[in-house]
This record gives sequence, C-alpha cells and structure tokens, in this order.
Amino acid sequence: MDKRQYGERLKMARLRKNMRQLDVTIALQEYGIDLNQTTIGKIERGERNLYVHELAAFIEALDISADWVIKGGELNIS
Repeated sequence: MDKRQYGERLKMARLRKNMRQLDVTIALQEYGIDLNQTTIGKIERGERNLYVHELAAFIEALDISADWVIKGGELNIS
C-alpha cells in the first residue's frame, strides 16, 4: 500500500467526523503531534510520509482503527 491510500483513508475519516483540517491539527496537539493544515493536506494527498507516531495520534484523534487505515474496508465512526 502506498502513502496516498493512507492519506485518502485519513481524509475520509476526517470528513465523516465533520472535521476541518484545522480541527485535526488541534486534536493532534493533544497527543503531542504538531502538524499544520498544510502538512495534513500533504499527508491526505500522499505527498508526505506518515510516521508511526503520527499515525497513532491520527487513529486516536479520528477514533478509527489502525487495521482500517492499513487494510481499508467498512468505516465505522461513532
């Protein structure tokens, strides 16, 4: 799987939670990750690598599973 697929899934999860990139930026800060909106956009478009510690924070902030980000399938967001 390439970084574009990870990014697409993270964007899908963000939109399903009705969050803006700015909202994700703020949420990630709670987990010690300091990314700006430009960087989040690059991750979502597959233009920037996603590091494991960042992925862990995205998973928590967006309330998604690592399995879904990696494998895809049905997205269940509460």
